[in-house]
Formats: sequence, C-alpha cells, structure tokens
Amino acid sequence: MESIWKKDVRRKMIDKRKKLNKSELEKLSDRIIEVLTKLPVFKQSKNVMLYLSFNNEVDSFKLINYCLGNMKRVIVPYCKSKGKEIIPTEIQDVKTELVKSNFGYLEPKPEYIRPVNLDDIDIIIIPGLAFDKRCFRIGYGAGYYDRFLAKVNKEIPKVGVAFDFQIIGASQMEKFDIPLDYVITEKRIIVR
Repeated sequence: MESIWKKDVRRKMIDKRKKLNKSELEKLSDRIIEVLTKLPVFKQSKNVMLYLSFNNEVDSFKLINYCLGNMKRVIVPYCKSKGKEIIPTEIQDVKTELVKSNFGYLEPKPEYIRPVNLDDIDIIIIPGLAFDKRCFRIGYGAGYYDRFLAKVNKEIPKVGVAFDFQIIGASQMEKFDIPLDYVITEKRIIVR
C-alpha cells in the first residue's frame, strides 16, 4: 500500500511542473543538459539510455539530439503494461520512429522496437517527480523503473534529472526503492 506522503509529494510536484512556462522549461532544461553532458561519466558513455519527456519533465529531446549528433547510441524505455516492464529500445530517428501512446507520451512504434541487452547500456538518465539528497526518487507510482533498475548491473551509472524545486528532504523510501548515483538540477549535482 502506497503512503499518503508519496501521493502528496507527487501531486505537489506535478502542480509545480505544470506552472512552468515554455521559456522557463527550456532555460532550465538547457542548463541541466549542459551540466550533464560535461560529467565524465556521461562523456565516456557510448550507449545512453534516457527517457522520452512529457508533462513538463526536463526536456530529453534536446539531449537525444545531442547524443545522436555526438555518435552516442540512444536507448529509450518501451513500457509493456503486461508485467509493468521496461524494454530498453534503440532509436535512431525521433521524427519517424515514435508514436503517441494511449497514455499521451511518446514511445517507439512497434516496427522500431530494437531491444538492447542490459549489459550494453553505459549510463541511464532517469526522470522523476521528486528526489531526495540521498538520490532516491519518487516516480509516478507504477514501479516500471523500480523493476527495471533491479535487473540492471549495479555498476551502470544511474543519473536522475530534475528541476531544483523537485529536491526534497529525506523521503520515506520502501524496500524496493533503488537509489541513483547522481541527481542533476539546474543548480547542483547531488552524488550518492
């Protein structure tokens, strides 16, 4: 049973993100991407797994274009509702290979699902609704990333990206929550 505390944090963060206008979203996202792309752990990565942003998340599409322009392989999650499972999938062209899902976010079209071996991933960039200073994240509550990260090699760097207002004090984590290695905002880098 999920805590009322987590539900409250989710609601507050969704409301705060909704209030960002397009200009603010772009400016803050650009700053976060600038910081992320300078991190040695990112620079050394050839196979970058990241998300497809929606609902005023940190804009991942600029980061996808950066990766493709710098000869990095781009891997995105394809979410299978059966079993609430993430299939890491390579994409090569954002314009032609994605389609809007029933839930309103973009995902790879069925004919462009190219599963990637978990061991081939060099770094995972992860969104969230909130993060604490120990690098634990609060997502939307479906557990897709919790299940996925439990299967991934612990040595693969896991980086959360968020706006600084999404950083909260110590959170009420559960036994299945997996901390990330870094959280990057427009103002700071939090290292576990």
